[in-house]
Amino acid sequence: MADRKAAVKEGGKKGVDIVGMSDMGGVKFFNIVLETANGDAELIKAVLEGMNAPVDEAAEERKGGAGHLGKMLLSAGDKALALLCNVPKELAAANEKVKASAWVDKLVEAAGGKVASREDGEETIVVVIEGNAEAGHFPLKMRDAAQNAGFAFLRENGLIPDADSDDDYIPDPEAAGIEW
Repeated sequence: MADRKAAVKEGGKKGVDIVGMSDMGGVKFFNIVLETANGDAELIKAVLEGMNAPVDEAAEERKGGAGHLGKMLLSAGDKALALLCNVPKELAAANEKVKASAWVDKLVEAAGGKVASREDGEETIVVVIEGNAEAGHFPLKMRDAAQNAGFAFLRENGLIPDADSDDDYIPDPEAAGIEW
């Protein structure tokens, strides 16, 4: 239970971070590396729950509020890599370039390894990929490869600004612990 609570809390904090980045830079799609989910499908869903929770304006600390943004969550554990892609219907309709399944497939291909499970929902896809040390599939390395592929996917589809863009402000994702 403590793991689930920590996952929801991490989601709430990262949700507020990406909302702020989106508000400043206009970006609507993010690749986010997680600390608490440990490659577990249920815990990665708990992180999403925290990210998408409505903001309680009366709360001392802002959390959540990212239900309107597209997210690819990446979590490496000791034995597996978990990916969760969440693209809200309204955002998918407004950005025909982004198909959640294509985004997920790009990361799964880059990660390598055997897909242990895949749940395809209307707005959310959850994939768990088994690590295999003998085959050189280490979850942490798989996560890094998938993260790079996710960034490339967003860049190829024009969903994040180019580094040499003339925009006045491009938020620094590393300052918020977020990977685009």
